[in-house]
Amino acid sequence: MTWRNSLRQDRETLKRLEPKARIQFIWDYYRLPIIAAAVGLALLITAVGLNLGRGEVAMYAVFVNTDQTGLEPDAALLDAVLEEAGTDMGKKHIDITANLYLGQDGTYDGETIMVLAALFGISDLDLFAADEAVFRRYADQNAFADLSKLIEPELLGEHERDLYYYDTEDGQRVLGGIVLHPGSVLHRAGYYHADVVIGAAINGENLDEAVRFIRALLATG
Repeated sequence: MTWRNSLRQDRETLKRLEPKARIQFIWDYYRLPIIAAAVGLALLITAVGLNLGRGEVAMYAVFVNTDQTGLEPDAALLDAVLEEAGTDMGKKHIDITANLYLGQDGTYDGETIMVLAALFGISDLDLFAADEAVFRRYADQNAFADLSKLIEPELLGEHERDLYYYDTEDGQRVLGGIVLHPGSVLHRAGYYHADVVIGAAINGENLDEAVRFIRALLATG
């Protein structure tokens, strides 16, 4: 039976059913398309909402489990790093999301996981930083680019003790991030006080900028 004949038959069936039975029939036979459409719409709404009012963005950065000190972080320090690294910023800026928390009190973990899934999924995340436990969670999902293939070996060799490697399910060794200690630009800008790991999202829209930023951190560290 073709899909057109199937739809025609379903329409005839719906005409014979009571209203409540019609809803149940539609849900039973069209559940997967309905769910898929709802998920797609949610991702679209998230993408539109995130981009409203952002202005010109050079790179999207997401920092998870930042320190809640009550002081406003100085994002301009990060813009300066990217500009000094060679990016023509002009009126551009780094769009930073720093209000996501995961694995602390557990209250909003479900919401945070959904937001991060959307950001990684729609390539609206280029640079990612978090404590090691959270970073590992997404490293296990192969979310990060292999920096050993994107940054000069000589520069990486100067920071060998701070290189964050992990093994993929197929046994590949990946340099997914760099460990940043107090004194880094993220710390000086007021986002963190303890060690964090920073990496570049493998599907990021601005992967080159994210890698350039990380390279600049290594060069000045």
